[in-house]
Amino acid sequence: MIKSLQIKNFKSVVNLSLDLGVFNVLIGENGCGKSNILEAAAFGAAASADKLDFEFLGSRGIRVTNPEFMYSAFASKTKKKKMEINFSVDNALFKENKYVLTLDTNSPKKWINSNKEKYRKEIGENLALVLFEKNKKIRENKLKKLFPGNEKYVLRLLPVANKISENLKKIGKPEHEHGFFNFTFSKFLDDRFSNPTISNYIVYSPEQSSLRKFEETTQIYPLGIKGEGLFQYLKEITFDKKGKNILNDIKNNLALLDWYEDFDLPVNLRKNEFSLKIKDKYLSENLQYFDQRSTNEGFLFLLFYSTLFISKTTPAFFAIDNIDASLNPKLCMQLTKNLAALAKKHKKQVILTTQNPAILDGLNLKDESQRLFVVRRNDEGHTIAKRIEFKSERKLKLSEVWTNGFIGGLPENF
Repeated sequence: MIKSLQIKNFKSVVNLSLDLGVFNVLIGENGCGKSNILEAAAFGAAASADKLDFEFLGSRGIRVTNPEFMYSAFASKTKKKKMEINFSVDNALFKENKYVLTLDTNSPKKWINSNKEKYRKEIGENLALVLFEKNKKIRENKLKKLFPGNEKYVLRLLPVANKISENLKKIGKPEHEHGFFNFTFSKFLDDRFSNPTISNYIVYSPEQSSLRKFEETTQIYPLGIKGEGLFQYLKEITFDKKGKNILNDIKNNLALLDWYEDFDLPVNLRKNEFSLKIKDKYLSENLQYFDQRSTNEGFLFLLFYSTLFISKTTPAFFAIDNIDASLNPKLCMQLTKNLAALAKKHKKQVILTTQNPAILDGLNLKDESQRLFVVRRNDEGHTIAKRIEFKSERKLKLSEVWTNGFIGGLPENF
């Protein structure tokens, strides 16, 4: 799980830190930087995956522009500009995954994870000295000093160090072990700068047009940032015995819609056929089903969100920008409760943005896993965020607390 996210010098963010829970909601006025926070995490994900190209960034939900415009406009003009995204990770080999991103001087359209290059130079020699240390006790102590606070990784490296030491006793010359060391160091760099939970992070912004066109596929499996690939995935789990429970969970979550009774795929559907049978309990027996082209957009968004939270193949850590799109306020409240429960059940960690006060009424701030942050621009224009914690003396609903201006996050210029 990602315990905290720190962002420096990304678009409107100069220096911001969020202590995350499992289910996190960001509110604030338009243009305050909510989406920038989501995108900064996606930039860190691209660095973790070692894919800092435009195509990959776009597929992860970042609004790609010229690289120089992705730096904070408030960054120093005299120093070399750099962007920092730092994830504090719980129960991982490394408790911190820090990415320092700069533009390649030889290619202004290319990003470099300069922190990785720095480690390659600085840690390489020290790690070699430690691994070639013959005294076991000294070797272990040096490893602990080299990777402070990362006991899990030290335990993983110790057998490697011991093996090198044993081989040195037989061979007598360290240079014979350089190949093994180079392999070990290469693996170290991968472990140090790549975390699967971070690498798979995506910012989703589903669109009705993409959700309605079930024939669309996506380069990100199983769901694209706009909702592409939804039908293909439903088709897979429908005809897979192991997917039955997943499908039933998705169907159950759609009970939020009063008219909804069931959905299914037509029998004997061909590979190139795309259709979904949706059942409305109020319709006559002569017209029991209609397809995705005729259904309302609220059903499509609920179907997407349910699939995203329930599927085992979707990311363990992701974001949704403007989750309230096309949904009734009361439905938003219950949806928030349902998704918070699904996040816990299916081990998903999520950051949501919203402009709908009803979303807040579905939050339970007594539960530490659910967190609310108000995002705004300070007097200098920098994006900042403040966590809103539970207060027993608070009598108003959270939606009323927000709309009455008690926690900020509203326009102040009119």
